[in-house]
Amino acid sequence: MDIQITGVSVAERILPFDELHVPGKPVAVLSPDQKAAVFEFNTKVQNGEIHFESVGCLCGSWKFVLIAGYDRFGMRQSTVMCESCGLVQSNPRMTAEETKRFYSSDTYRRLYNSTDYLEQFEAAYFPKTGKNILEEVAKIKTVNASVSVLEIGAGGGWNLVSFRDAGASVLGVDYSPSLVELGKAHGIAMQQGDADGIQGQYGVIILNHVFEHLLDPLGTLETVKKHLKPDGIVYIGVPNFLNFPLNNLQNAHTYYFDPLTFAHYCLMAGLSCVAHGPSEKYHMFGIFKSSPAASPSSLDGHGRQVLKFLKRVKRRRQLKLWMDSIGIGSAAMKLYRKFVIKMD
Repeated sequence: MDIQITGVSVAERILPFDELHVPGKPVAVLSPDQKAAVFEFNTKVQNGEIHFESVGCLCGSWKFVLIAGYDRFGMRQSTVMCESCGLVQSNPRMTAEETKRFYSSDTYRRLYNSTDYLEQFEAAYFPKTGKNILEEVAKIKTVNASVSVLEIGAGGGWNLVSFRDAGASVLGVDYSPSLVELGKAHGIAMQQGDADGIQGQYGVIILNHVFEHLLDPLGTLETVKKHLKPDGIVYIGVPNFLNFPLNNLQNAHTYYFDPLTFAHYCLMAGLSCVAHGPSEKYHMFGIFKSSPAASPSSLDGHGRQVLKFLKRVKRRRQLKLWMDSIGIGSAAMKLYRKFVIKMD
């Protein structure tokens, strides 16, 4: 698929993964139902039934390097890297109206979790999925009956179970009507919608694997700040792009942050980081307090660093394909990871 972004300069693609540039070669293993859903989505894109928009980077640049034309599922979605600040993003991307329809209709869950996703999510309540979030939050703020907790993009509210059991009052907000009902069935206060429908103030606000989905992350953080108590904190969990696997690219992700761009853009929105670290092996988190919006140090030139990283990914991929072709396979790759990668 040729990438067409009005007013945007897009350089030649840099990753040699055929699966990410031509249709019919998804990286993920799909069920028949998922394959049908991907085909239906791509057909609608081809026919102009799903509308996309071209946007500039959060830093203001309109110059990008093309990484992929399709996502892990084989869905039509261009992924690019900003040549200036290095932020990886979907562009063109679905419009706000299309995005809301995508999530509200549960198309997202059927594509990403198959048709029995409600049964799959039942397991998320046992054991308590959000225990790791509670543990990090509790290092900064005591969680008890005096604390109110809001999660935006809460799914079925499973992350809130640990907070509820610690005595906090909790509320989960999510686009999905079926997941909102699922959360209610598990005793979690739930509300359908997004950050724009929030009322009141909270001591803890959670956006766990939500920030990367937002079309306007800086605007959403400004809204979040308005609902944060003076001593409140915001927990944000996101994928770490520097732990780049093929299956990290998906049409539902609008932005792909690395530690530097993550901290940079949160600070631009007036959130200063008080704690951060790895999460769930491949991801990362930050805990923030409200502060006056600041102008963080420039990301000019960071794009070169991210490009250097992506070229290392490219070399590893090419080496793996070569080793597979001569039959030395996984044993040689283990040695490569042990010795060569450490020297990069």
